[in-house]
Amino acid sequence: MLEHFKLFTLLFFLNAVCSVVYAQTDTTSNSAVIWSKIEAITPTIVTLPNSFDSTKSHTLVIGLHGFSSTAEHFQSLSKPFTDAGYIYATPEAPYSYLRNDGTLGYEWFLYDISSFIMLERPASELEISAMRVTTEKQMDKVIEDLKAKYNIGEVYFLGMSQGGIITYLSGIHHHDKIDGMIIFSSVVDEDWLGTDAIEDGKGVRTLIIQGEKDTAVPIKYAEAARDLLIDNGYDVTYKTFDGGHIVPQHLLPFVIDWINKK
Repeated sequence: MLEHFKLFTLLFFLNAVCSVVYAQTDTTSNSAVIWSKIEAITPTIVTLPNSFDSTKSHTLVIGLHGFSSTAEHFQSLSKPFTDAGYIYATPEAPYSYLRNDGTLGYEWFLYDISSFIMLERPASELEISAMRVTTEKQMDKVIEDLKAKYNIGEVYFLGMSQGGIITYLSGIHHHDKIDGMIIFSSVVDEDWLGTDAIEDGKGVRTLIIQGEKDTAVPIKYAEAARDLLIDNGYDVTYKTFDGGHIVPQHLLPFVIDWINKK
């Protein structure tokens, strides 16, 4: 609690600094805003099913949006899951990202935009460290907070693109708390795992869905992730669709059927 208070105070101070520091002429003609990326307290949006009964356990699906998207936007996927009786929760990624249109999106780890295509280069130490913070600290807290508030049965992570990376890493790191992971258009690399052993997560059921026309994450990377997990003993279901770098909403009933097949 004290750490959260200190963090809130720091964020308030940074915001105040950005708001009041101008040129010495007391005009805003030469003012600027500097965006600082630091650990932050983040919200999680939760949608309950109409059939919600606090006395009964419900399957929880935690949706992790892609790079520069938002938790609110990823809530657009909620209806098929809540119709199935699941709780659908979308945490906000911890780092803000200023989009080209001037609005804010969010990212799960500090992405080196100067060399955007991380798939074609080794991840930097900063990127890997930020992945670990998000995976080990934020995802652990999200699970803990949701379980404290609701009667949770099974837990599934569902991630798109950069959110899929965190889904992979969370499934492996928190394998004792997660029943399955669902990945759209993403990839995993053993070098991103820190001290985790990839085979430790082999009890986590895995569904990989990949667009055959995806240019952001070409299909070969999804296939490499599939093969890496299978080689380490995972139960992997792999499905492709005729499309690009999207969550194919027409396949969400397939996802729900997969969750229900124990």
